[in-house]
Amino acid sequence: MLDTISAISTPFGTGGIAIIRISGKNAIKIVDNVFSKSLQKVKSHSAVFGKIIQNNELIDEVIITIFKAPKSYTGENVVEISCHGSIFIANRILEILLQHSRLAEAGEFTQRAFLNNKIDLTEAEAINDLLNAKTKISHKTALEQMGGSLYRKIDKLLQKLTTFRTQLELEIDFLEQDLPEIDLEKLIKKMKELLSKLQKLAATGEMGIILREGLKISLVGAPNVGKSSIFNAFLESERAIVTPIPGTTRDYLEETISLKGYLVRIFDTAGLRKTENEIEKIGIIRSFDIIKNSHKVLFIFDGPESFLEYKKLSQIVDESRIIKVLNKIDVLPKSTLIKFKNTVFCSTLTENGLDDLKTVLLKYLSISDDNIGDGILTNTRQIAAVKRTTKSLEKAIKSLNENLGFEFTAFDLKEASAALEEIIGKISTDDILNQIFDNFCVGK
Repeated sequence: MLDTISAISTPFGTGGIAIIRISGKNAIKIVDNVFSKSLQKVKSHSAVFGKIIQNNELIDEVIITIFKAPKSYTGENVVEISCHGSIFIANRILEILLQHSRLAEAGEFTQRAFLNNKIDLTEAEAINDLLNAKTKISHKTALEQMGGSLYRKIDKLLQKLTTFRTQLELEIDFLEQDLPEIDLEKLIKKMKELLSKLQKLAATGEMGIILREGLKISLVGAPNVGKSSIFNAFLESERAIVTPIPGTTRDYLEETISLKGYLVRIFDTAGLRKTENEIEKIGIIRSFDIIKNSHKVLFIFDGPESFLEYKKLSQIVDESRIIKVLNKIDVLPKSTLIKFKNTVFCSTLTENGLDDLKTVLLKYLSISDDNIGDGILTNTRQIAAVKRTTKSLEKAIKSLNENLGFEFTAFDLKEASAALEEIIGKISTDDILNQIFDNFCVGK
């Protein structure tokens, strides 16, 4: 039996109210001992106004909300105490509760909800995504997954795998009986259709991570071509120092913006050049790492002479990830502009072309509401599991084509199912659970 846990659920700081949450079999009894009114007969999902008192000392006037098992967030008895938003008062109440409970670990309330079958693992991850949502689209994606969109998709795929396994295992177990023969051609066709669906699901992973963590964009180019000016133009502020002196940006700068509801993380990197300055060398090395891990790289230049820098860049990242941006078009002759193809023209001085640049970036972020509602992968754990499923299913199809025996095919299908079950938490290890819930705040 799980013990009783408690924690402050609201962020650290002074506010109108603070909420202390306690969950476990003895949660109501523990709070009842220090509350001015009896809570034993209070109905579930009811709120009661009263006072927290310890040793005849008034601690605070509070509102107590009762949630009785199993109809609570964790599936256990849960009490939420809403007190005045003083750090001192909230800590004082928590100290009183901790005399008969223990401090919750990060994400432990949500972990208990999972262990008590209130939510599946994808919904648990979506709750954390919702807490960290920074834009309209990431908020919508988290809500859809929390509502079970991904779970339903995985469950349908599992049902099909189970159907295939049942057919083969019946054939293996009752080989000597007069059962109808399996139509191998039809079975292989259906397995290939399932494989195609799995591959499409895996392909949603990159966009899912972008929706959750943001599209990573690096501004790259020779010193003094206007990277920091474009950076500031995106932010509509003067976050980066802009001067005509090469090497002004000695380390990368990072900021986030919302672009039509999508989260975009912009990195202003140090200019790609050789330098004897040790501090600038460190900044350039860090910039290389940022560039390699960016989804898109804006190669910024202000004339033909910068193409030597483009050659350097194309050795670091694939050219499909590079967007060419010709800056300072306000001072360049039109005859020069004609020479460049597949290039975005802009000027931070006149703001020409900045909207075009944003439009180009949005092409890589477009996802329909239907796709989000259909269920997409949103983290590397889910992507890795689906890829293991596709690999096992490919082996199963190969074993049927090569007549290796139904035992081999059934084993491959079992591995495919296990990988999918890991996504929703039907199969889970302590390592996986710790990795997921350690990312939560303590009060959730």
